[in-house]
Amino acid sequence: MKNLNISKIVIKTKLLFCFMVLPFTSLFSQNPNPNAALDNAIQDEMNLERFPGASTIIVKDGKIVWVESYGFADVANAIAVQDTTVFLLASMSKVFTGTAAMQLYEFGGVDLDADIDDYLPFSIDIPNYTNDPITLRQLMTHSASIDDNFTVMGTYYGYPDPTITLEDCIERYFSTSGADYNALENFTNNAPGTNYNYSNMGTALNGYITEVASGMPFDDFCDINIFDPLCMEKTAWHFSDFEPGDVAKPYSYQGGNYVAYPHYGFADYPDGQLRSTALDIGNFMIAYLNGGALGNNTILSPESIDEMWSSQIPNLDPTQGLNWYQEFFGSATLWGHNGGEDGVSTDMYLDPINNIGICVLTNGEGDAFTICEELYQYALTLNSNSGITPTCDYLGIEDEENIDNEIEFYPNPVKDFVIVDTKSDENIEYKIYSITGKLLVSGILNNSNNKINLTDFPPAIYLLKIKNETFKLVKTK
Repeated sequence: MKNLNISKIVIKTKLLFCFMVLPFTSLFSQNPNPNAALDNAIQDEMNLERFPGASTIIVKDGKIVWVESYGFADVANAIAVQDTTVFLLASMSKVFTGTAAMQLYEFGGVDLDADIDDYLPFSIDIPNYTNDPITLRQLMTHSASIDDNFTVMGTYYGYPDPTITLEDCIERYFSTSGADYNALENFTNNAPGTNYNYSNMGTALNGYITEVASGMPFDDFCDINIFDPLCMEKTAWHFSDFEPGDVAKPYSYQGGNYVAYPHYGFADYPDGQLRSTALDIGNFMIAYLNGGALGNNTILSPESIDEMWSSQIPNLDPTQGLNWYQEFFGSATLWGHNGGEDGVSTDMYLDPINNIGICVLTNGEGDAFTICEELYQYALTLNSNSGITPTCDYLGIEDEENIDNEIEFYPNPVKDFVIVDTKSDENIEYKIYSITGKLLVSGILNNSNNKINLTDFPPAIYLLKIKNETFKLVKTK
């Protein structure tokens, strides 16, 4: 039986190499540092803020040192929240959109300070300031003079998922010929970069630029470059990616009762539609606190994280980084983001000085910041030796030392040619597909014929499939 190794190659636009195989993690439900007093404080706050359910996690020094869940994911059916229960993240999603944009920046696909028109199929200008370019950095700091027109944004909702695409949404809102274009309601009357104005649609536009510049759908880009490398197995942008029973129902509190909202989504989804679990968020926080790496897998460089965690617009808002912002916990300053939507309240904050990350996910509409403060104070007292290190490996390569032969392809990203070094005399069958699955070219490689000519390929992301008689580890450089 032949093996099929599927690797990602990139033509003329830098993107990370990734094995296209399923990751695995070790799941656990035992809290490594239980504390009855903290449990009581969290539950008291849940009652005060009318949270039907909550999932909490603390990471420290690369380990999960606390994970505990409370209440109900489904009140009517008395389904309890588990550590693996999926919650809508709301605006907490924005740090993931920012992470994707920074990855594309690292790969050379975008310039944070270039005119976004360089990447878009149509021009976007701020009315009255058409000669002033909008940049990705401005989108990531809410200083691009883009306003949220909630009247038309309300039409982008779908149940449980949006019915129009991100591309359609952005064209309708920002193109002067778009159905929802409104020069007065969709923008502020300020030159880009001169005014702070929190903008959901600005983040949605940032996600769309990542989609266009990378040549692949935004949700797929995040799967390949963020969620898979971090083994975030229960994290996705659309409700249809989950088993319905895995997702906590969102609730309001009315007349002494919890009233469920139907599951929903919106076409401007990069600004708030991500769903995830406390355990998956734990992996994400550990990676950020560890300079972008979880185990052997890296999503960002330490330099990019430093850039995101630095004051970007000190004259407008000194707490604003790139999508992340500073929040104060007494005398300590943490980087994070909260989120709020119908039936949802979420928080995530990271302390790079003490190497601590905390997150609270809820399916109610209160304020969870007091719970965050309780978790942070407890985190300061914990010894990470009592924590659990999450495992994150790719199936098929965890036993690398027992593999005799390798296949290596380079350069990645590709300019004109890709060389596939088989390190053996075996013939290798290869196929190259577009990201949509269309077969573009195929052939046979061996030691005497190991170069694939790609000079006619336009800039995009492509899948390289390699079929061989015996399993070989595929590497890139």
